[in-house]
Amino acid sequence: MNIKIRKATKSDVRNLSVLKKQVFISTYALDGINGEFSNHITKTFSEDEILKSIEEPDKITLLAEKDGFLLGCAEIVLNSTCKETGNKSPKLYVLYVFEHAKGKGIGYQLITESEKLVKELGYAGLWLTVYHENRAAINFYLRQLYKDIGAFQFEMEGNFYENRILYKDLS
Repeated sequence: MNIKIRKATKSDVRNLSVLKKQVFISTYALDGINGEFSNHITKTFSEDEILKSIEEPDKITLLAEKDGFLLGCAEIVLNSTCKETGNKSPKLYVLYVFEHAKGKGIGYQLITESEKLVKELGYAGLWLTVYHENRAAINFYLRQLYKDIGAFQFEMEGNFYENRILYKDLS
């Protein structure tokens, strides 16, 4: 598959909003949609919030496209500290692949490019969190040599959901 990886721009905001909503719903709303999910998705993935994120100097958003169609994204937060290691290292905040494009190497290309970029910027590691029930994602990261180093409680609308913390040494 001929995938192009590039940095996001302001003109990508609407497509990113739709992609992030689709992936979040298909990954986490396993029992359906309720007010908690609707509130979170509407706020977090609004075009205004995504524009702010793209314009933040400590964040890098990479896009995966084929023939002008957005298929995935990776968002890296540079100024981050992993609570389990205590190391100041970037966080792979988002790695989302469009539902119908999964299993085609897009996630692999995005994570490889993210790791390359982080290493070029002089960092020795990359960490992330992943929902503990998302076995496909956890297995993907383990195949990329990430190590499960602990747990994190993701808060949404006053409810807490267990996430695993994964870390990869890039040195």
